[in-house]
Amino acid sequence: MCYTVSIFSQTHVIETDLGQVFEDATEFVPYVHVSGFVHPELPIGVAEDGIRMMRWGLVPRWTRSRQQADEMRGRTLNARSESAYEKPSYRDAVRKRRGLLPVNGFIEWRHEGKLKIPHMVRMRSSEIFTLGCIWEEWVDPESGQCEETFSILTTEANILMSHVHNSAMRMPVVIPHRDRSAWLLADDREQVQPMLRPLEDGLLEAFPITREVSKIRVNTTEPQMIESVGETVA
Repeated sequence: MCYTVSIFSQTHVIETDLGQVFEDATEFVPYVHVSGFVHPELPIGVAEDGIRMMRWGLVPRWTRSRQQADEMRGRTLNARSESAYEKPSYRDAVRKRRGLLPVNGFIEWRHEGKLKIPHMVRMRSSEIFTLGCIWEEWVDPESGQCEETFSILTTEANILMSHVHNSAMRMPVVIPHRDRSAWLLADDREQVQPMLRPLEDGLLEAFPITREVSKIRVNTTEPQMIESVGETVA
């Protein structure tokens, strides 16, 4: 699972890392951390149009009403990569509309008895890394407004994430820099499937952060919220 992310780098840093340009950089809001359950708009790199702001929580094209769309969002923050090609909500998007979510890190909770200890997970050697996403366009039948939404794909946990996210043993699909172009442009499942795997061990690190994070769904201004309060695990 992956329900809380950090993305606070400056827009030009994101553009340089992805090799793409924001459609409108003024729309970008940096987050020290943000929960998917508030359905924020986050930057998604797509194949043809650069970096577009999309709302977290995929709404399939066939959704019939605003009420149904709002109900759907909370169930589609993540999409299991093992079943995405079969699920009606995801199968068209995973074939045709894959994207990259640049993040500085994401937060998962380790269970220690009755305690849930939040951990910041980040790349050891780079400021930004990208999570594999799928996205959709949905048109509200009442207003005619077009809304772009996305889900983060998840896969089995690697060794580090098995330790950090020990309750579910899952992690987001991380698309390494070398695979980004292939991820966005691949035409068939045989090309995409090998990228839907746990990230190789040794590239990520994790450390415990304040439990205050668990009480706050959105934080944009207090970097101390994601500073280490314990030993780093790699």
